Amino acid sequence: MFTTFVTTSTAASTTPGPRSGESSTSNTNPSATPPTASAPTTTSAPVVRQKRSQVARACDWCRVHRIKCDNEQPCFNCRTRGGHCSNKGATEIRTLPHAFREIERLRQRVQDLEKEVEKRDQVIASHNDDPVVVAPPASQAPPIPARPSAELNAWGEPGRVSRHIEGIFMSTSQLPQKQWFGPSSLFYFIGRIHAYLAVALQQTQTEQTNQIHVTNKPLTSASPERDVGASEDAPVLDPRTYDKRFLSPTQEEFFLDLFWQSYHCSLQIVDEVSFKEHYRSLWTDGNTRKPSALVDIILALSMQQGIPARARPPGSDRSTAPRDETDIDASWHYKRCQALLVSELECPTLSTLQSQIFSIVYLCCCSCQNMAHSNLALAIRTAHILGLHLEPNYDLPRPERELRKRIWWTLYYVESKTCMKLGRPWSTTLSEATCTLPADDHQLAIQSGCSVAGGGNVTWLTYTVQNTKLVLAARAVYTAFYQKIGLVLAESAGASVSLSENPAGLETCAAFLRESMQCLDVWQRGVPEVLKNRRKDSGVPFSTDCTPLTIEIFAPAWMQRHRLWLELLYHNYCINLFRTFICFNFSPSVSAGSTPLSDECAACCVKHAVALTHIIHQVLSETDLLNGWHEAFQWQWNAALTMVGYVLAFPAGAATAVAREGIDIAVLAFNILSRNFAVSTSAASVTRDLTNKADLIRSRPRPFGGYAAGGQHVVAGDGSDMAAADLQAMLTGSMDLASLVDGSFDNLEYLSPPNNVNMADLWMST
Repeated sequence: MFTTFVTTSTAASTTPGPRSGESSTSNTNPSATPPTASAPTTTSAPVVRQKRSQVARACDWCRVHRIKCDNEQPCFNCRTRGGHCSNKGATEIRTLPHAFREIERLRQRVQDLEKEVEKRDQVIASHNDDPVVVAPPASQAPPIPARPSAELNAWGEPGRVSRHIEGIFMSTSQLPQKQWFGPSSLFYFIGRIHAYLAVALQQTQTEQTNQIHVTNKPLTSASPERDVGASEDAPVLDPRTYDKRFLSPTQEEFFLDLFWQSYHCSLQIVDEVSFKEHYRSLWTDGNTRKPSALVDIILALSMQQGIPARARPPGSDRSTAPRDETDIDASWHYKRCQALLVSELECPTLSTLQSQIFSIVYLCCCSCQNMAHSNLALAIRTAHILGLHLEPNYDLPRPERELRKRIWWTLYYVESKTCMKLGRPWSTTLSEATCTLPADDHQLAIQSGCSVAGGGNVTWLTYTVQNTKLVLAARAVYTAFYQKIGLVLAESAGASVSLSENPAGLETCAAFLRESMQCLDVWQRGVPEVLKNRRKDSGVPFSTDCTPLTIEIFAPAWMQRHRLWLELLYHNYCINLFRTFICFNFSPSVSAGSTPLSDECAACCVKHAVALTHIIHQVLSETDLLNGWHEAFQWQWNAALTMVGYVLAFPAGAATAVAREGIDIAVLAFNILSRNFAVSTSAASVTRDLTNKADLIRSRPRPFGGYAAGGQHVVAGDGSDMAAADLQAMLTGSMDLASLVDGSFDNLEYLSPPNNVNMADLWMST
């Protein structure tokens, strides 16, 4: 029996069990002995083979070696051996079920995003009937994308302002018409200084509080169609009579070479190879060049930069002054350019738009800000006619596609910078543009006529990309910030006319701006190291530590200028944004220390102004990189007035000592700039005069007293021998002096008066 039991067990163990669906009697082994009654009733469970894991497709290595693969990326076998796996990368859809799953995932994602948009719209509608878009928190601020229209448009292009933000009406010529400038303009800041001094010294004003005159002497017309001293009935100059004012071929070559070394680095909207071919085709008989609007305006820009503005002796008349070979007028080339552009307006070309952009820059350097702003609108319409706001067609050659992109984004940069400088509305919106940012690779740089590279992935074209990203970030912060101010003023329900009279609103807007400025911080962290100015003493680029620059004398001039322009533009944007919090007021609700965040923003403003001043002074003292650059003078003038305003508003502020030191350095910078711009001498004199008056106020016990019952202002005497009226006369005289400094340049006939000087247009230089 024992033997039978063993035999039965062996047979049972070696005989496969019945499969599913088969009877237990269908045993294929006839020699197997059926179990007897005394045999155990339990048998071992059948072994079920595990289902083999399936993959959509094995990787190349596993398929060649005929071994099992998996869906990992890379697969387990390749990961173990440390070799390359063809499955490494994005998952490819290779089967129909996989495609269905991917479609379902994307459909669910779309539904989630639609719910988020609906929720956001409900939140905005609950706050106000008018859509006011607020900048996202710093933690959610995305980096500037390659195509910014989708990401930044959500908060960078808002709807209507819920409340009209204050501005100022001013006249900048002998004409009685008022011109409006917004709260971000330097004109508005000067108006606040004037109003502050008037209230503090109980000055009787003949103008309304939001209107002031900054000139009281006759000015010449700013129109380029008339000469200085011409009567109102004088005929417009005929462009055919300009030939005697034009350059010789040798002179033109000199100024064109200057253009390639200067403006071509910052305004990369001309293809060098194509332009030189076009220029050679204009010389047919060897001595006379055919007229060309683009060539004329490029020559005018280079002459404006390359010929120093010389101061004339008092009483001299430019119409009778002797002329020599170097006494050349850039305005004549500008005039012929404009005359030629008129005939191209109906059928514009890329050359037409290029000429218009250069004309805008030319006018900005002449302090003709309103003319530049008007021409901007014309240039934008020309760009729309040419379709530059759209992505270029791929049937065009790549260099031409990228050139169209650079032209569009350069125009966008110029328009954004001008509107922020004047405080006026935009003419372009991101929602209307589909043009992506231009490329800046080495191959494209070579095809564009320049074979130099800056190291790594940086070429001379990288500046346009980084500059565009900077202005996109600054414009987004600017728009969201002033939208926030409008919302705060609307919520005050008439309790305060301006932000400076609302301490709670000041703190709210200050906190909002500090958070929104993270967008600019994201930009500066993304700037390639090659385009950052190295600092001595472990200084940090784009910071306000005022450490000296480490100037690489062997670096290409274009690279050194790109580094300077990016950092100076960054500081200038920060100055204009933070300057809102340099407040001049006597409101009883605003006391010292009641607005700590606002005071910190004001200190940040003056620190950026001091940092910009240190950079400009060092570069002017040690190099020639900024020689002849009008915008460097304008940035310095903007920073100098900002520092003077801070000293007036915060006599004992946290950054007053730093501001006072920066003003002294600004005067030194103006003295160096006077080698190229005669107006810098007057700017230095105005800065010193205003600073002396600010120091006089700072050194005295504040004579402005306090507030009596009901908020009536009381002036308290300080026992000195100078009455308040005398002090008021000094300060008013200082502002009059500031309004009478020559803001025009000697090589522009239609802008400079023959005998007197005028500061009105210089206030615009920001």
